Amino acid sequence: MKTRVLKLNVVMILLSVISLMSCNTDDESIVTSEQISAEDVSSAEEVDKVVEEVNNIIEQAYVEEEGGLNSSRGTNSSFFPDCLTKTVVTTDNSKMVTLDFGDGCMVRGLFIAGILTMSYDKDPDIQTKTISTAFEDFRVDYKLIQGSYSIVRVRQNDNGNPQSTATVDINVTWDNGDYASREGVRVREWIEGFGTGVWSDNVYLITGYWNAVLKNGNELSATITTPLRRELVCRFFVSGVVDLQKNDRTASLDFGEGDCDNQAILTLADGTEIIITLS
Repeated sequence: MKTRVLKLNVVMILLSVISLMSCNTDDESIVTSEQISAEDVSSAEEVDKVVEEVNNIIEQAYVEEEGGLNSSRGTNSSFFPDCLTKTVVTTDNSKMVTLDFGDGCMVRGLFIAGILTMSYDKDPDIQTKTISTAFEDFRVDYKLIQGSYSIVRVRQNDNGNPQSTATVDINVTWDNGDYASREGVRVREWIEGFGTGVWSDNVYLITGYWNAVLKNGNELSATITTPLRRELVCRFFVSGVVDLQKNDRTASLDFGEGDCDNQAILTLADGTEIIITLS
């Protein structure tokens, strides 16, 4: 009798283990088969807008400082409104530029607050400069930005254009406690408008890749396969394609053929197309 009970217990244990393994396998299958959704893309695009604006602020502040733009703020000549307080500290070898937006003001339709500090080599003749940044209670579009953001800027790339390569490792926190992160590389070639002294005619082509944890908890990777075109007079990318991956699922996001609008097309691996309204 004891032998039968022992055998029965062993069989039950084996069945339980097999059942548990089966459940785990099913759970993993559910996770890896989850399709990229419009919610994923919208969550990623919110962070994308933040990253792009940080890049805009750094680039435009650098150009205005090093380009000797002396016209008053609030005119078309400057990217920044009067609410910005800029402080410059120069040493023998370096320059530190502090951009203080105080409790917040509107910059081209986006709420910016807090302090962003840039530091770089003072020598104006250097072909390549590294711009290091620091954030202090810095917010873009009411979102708190923390982490590291550095730019390697060349005066002329192989096409003869200014180019910046940003290494991004930031956390983004919403006022309600939602959280997202972004890590990657963003290359920005300035193809139109450099040297004119105004920002409104600036056009950039952007390439790169990144990994993100979205505020909905999903992880998403992205690679720009067709350069994104950013015209500073438009809030949105006007063209370009980004390939996306979540677990074993892929999709592509197409920003169009050049029109300034708030729509992009998400195409799933099976050919299904979803219209995304950009924020």
